[in-house]
Amino acid sequence: MNAPAPGSQSPAPVPRAEFEQFINALTHEIRNRLNSIALEAADLAEQAGPPADATRLQQHVQDCYLKTIRETLAPDESHAETVALTEFVKKLREKKPPQ
Repeated sequence: MNAPAPGSQSPAPVPRAEFEQFINALTHEIRNRLNSIALEAADLAEQAGPPADATRLQQHVQDCYLKTIRETLAPDESHAETVALTEFVKKLREKKPPQ
């Protein structure tokens, strides 16, 4: 993590148990969304008919969703500032999944 901006207070440390609970909840939500995407892709492929490839559609949509998560969690900004866990969760919830 990068150091906080000069003159700003550093965020309070997060207890390990609380952080692990957050990570478990986050991965659970991601897994649920990916499963939902797989079901939607299979349904779309079934509606489209035989030439449709559900696996390819699932992979494409999942890649888009995971890219959004990656960009939220680890933006390619070397000058990114430190964010408190509560602010990070708020920012993550405000992000909309790809359509």
